[in-house]
Order: sequence, then structure tokens, then C-alpha cells
Amino acid sequence: GEAVLRCPNPVCAARIKESLKHFVSRRAMNVEKVGEKLIDSLVDMGLIKNFSDLYLLKKEQILKLERQGEKSAQNIIESIDQSRKTTLARFIYALGIRFVGEQTAKLLANRFLSIEKFVDCKSEELLEIDGVGPRVAESILDSLNEKQFVTEINQILKNGVEIQKEDRSVLSDKLKGKTFVITGTLPLERNQIKDLIEKHGGKAAGSVSKKTSFVLAGESAGSKLEKANELGVEVLDWDAFQRLIR
Repeated sequence: GEAVLRCPNPVCAARIKESLKHFVSRRAMNVEKVGEKLIDSLVDMGLIKNFSDLYLLKKEQILKLERQGEKSAQNIIESIDQSRKTTLARFIYALGIRFVGEQTAKLLANRFLSIEKFVDCKSEELLEIDGVGPRVAESILDSLNEKQFVTEINQILKNGVEIQKEDRSVLSDKLKGKTFVITGTLPLERNQIKDLIEKHGGKAAGSVSKKTSFVLAGESAGSKLEKANELGVEVLDWDAFQRLIR
């Protein structure tokens, strides 16, 4: 019931820019010093055309851009280098496969454990994953069946990106079967809280629904808290959440 305009041209500059902006974002490859304006400049100057080009950039090339001095150029290079070591979940999310958000990327990483196994995955393997339906599986396979897409994955790795093993240790099953939505300002960063929930067997979701078990609310909580109250979903503060996992 929705209309969406999507550019089908894989070499369209606007499409390349948006893909790169997602790739470098905090929850993806987390290239802190590479922002949207820099991506625009790098693409406009023809210095990068895809993800893998980012890891071939030299300081001398960045210095040729407007408003880039010695120190800022060095910071950009160091930020790119720091992003070379990542996790499988972050890497899959960074690739920008349609319908594959952070949570789905984690499910895929937990199932396949390596990029090689993920690239070679079959439809039946995807559909065995709780949380991956036919539409998501089809989108993943459409991407993996594109020779250029797989070639780019291999080139990123060839250019120095290392996928490290994640700490998959489980602390407890105290939150097993429970779904949390986080809102407001809390003592830990949101991604740290999500990891904590998962290590105790729970799941973190982005929106409140009747299926939500708890809303974890901090200061300045907004519409998600209002939605929780409307639906009668139990709201926890930080202390109450801590008691659940003790």
C-alpha cells in the first residue's frame, strides 16, 4: 500500500553517496571522521566509487579537497584504519542489503559465523532463521546473486578489512522470550544496552507494539513511552531493569 521511488542505476552518484553514508555510519563500519559532506566531496572528485575504495584512500588525496588541512586529513585516515577491524554483524549491516537492519544482521551473523558461509547461503538456510521471512530472504539472495556485489565484498576484505570473532558469551537466560524497546537517556549507550539485553537472552526492538514485553525508559523519553502507556506495556526505569538481570 505504499509508493517508493528507487533509483535502479547502480552507478548513479546519488545512490553511491547514500550507500557510502550508510556504510560509514556509527552502527555500521563506524568511520567516525568520514561524514556526509566528506562523502559528497570524495564521490564528486571521483576518489571513491564504492565501499572498497575507502580503504585505498591516501592522505595526499584528502589534502586536495577543500577545507582539509594536514591534521584533519590525518584524522580521517586514522579513522578509516580504525574501522578496518569489525564484526560480522556490523559488516553485513554496512552492506546495505534491503530489509536487513541491525537485528537481522545479528541473526545472520549468529547463524553463519563467517562472511564466506553467508555469501554461500541458500534460501532454506535463511528461512530456518527465526526472524527472517520470505521477503527478507529473497532480498538477501538477490544481492548475493549479483556478481558485482560479491566481488565488492571480496575487494573490501582484500583492501584490509578484518572481520573479528565476536564475544558470544551468554550471561544468563533471565530475559529469554522478552522483547525490550529502549527510549530516553540512560546510563549506558543504547547499543551497549541492546548487547546487555541479548547477553541475558532477550531481544531489543525499535518500535513499541502489543508484542513488546517492556519499555526501558530514561530521561526525556518521548513517543515510545506514550505508545507503551496507550498499549498497556510495562515501563521500566534503569533500576528496575537492573533488578531483572541480577
